[in-house]
Amino acid sequence: MGTSKSFSDTKHSMIPNWRNLSASLTSNCNSTTLTNDKLTIIMKNYVFTIGGASKAGRGSSKIAGKAGIKTAIKLNSFFSNFNDSGNIRDTLSAIGLTDLDNKSVGDVINFLIEYCSGTANTIDENAAKEASRKLIEELISNAKDIDEVEKLLSDQFEIGSSEELIIRYFGHYINEHLSRWFYDHLIKNKNERDCNTLFKQIKDFIFERINVMQKTNPLHKIDWSSNEAQGLIKNIQQDVLTVFE
Repeated sequence: MGTSKSFSDTKHSMIPNWRNLSASLTSNCNSTTLTNDKLTIIMKNYVFTIGGASKAGRGSSKIAGKAGIKTAIKLNSFFSNFNDSGNIRDTLSAIGLTDLDNKSVGDVINFLIEYCSGTANTIDENAAKEASRKLIEELISNAKDIDEVEKLLSDQFEIGSSEELIIRYFGHYINEHLSRWFYDHLIKNKNERDCNTLFKQIKDFIFERINVMQKTNPLHKIDWSSNEAQGLIKNIQQDVLTVFE
């Protein structure tokens, strides 16, 4: 999860609604099965604490959102380029990963994580980086070689869209941000089992809700260095956060 250093870096006492969010997490960290109402309250408090769906979703919050946007743009640039060409070797070569015959699938995954997220120092940046790792591993970690990576990604785009993947990325990102923000704080007063049970239920709730979101931001044929691209990614992050607001 997070680190004590990361937690103490945030002047949490100065953040609006911090006490409500902290209380809702602490009171429910007891290994019980939480109702949807309780999970809804936790997530509402979270979204309000990071500045609301509009502010955080569009990268204007000092707490969360900026790193999520930056990584999501790089992720979808990769997805879009692959979807256009259908050739994983050319797509990876274009972003700097060559000599693929001597690279393992793990090497490809690690390269993509660094390409999409880069150095991570803050809670926000670490959450974005971990979210990119989880999404990329979901997609290609079962591949045995680079050709299977290509097949798995091709199969993914036959049944789904880039927008669905970016929505899923933001699900991981929100979950990681909340977990890293609070896990070490909670575990000082609660036990590991209670903390893990709580955050697993939060994660399941997040993905249950975002899996039924309407898709309203098509991401095909976009110049990923443009303002339009940033706007679309911000739209998606805002839409995801609005689900919990």
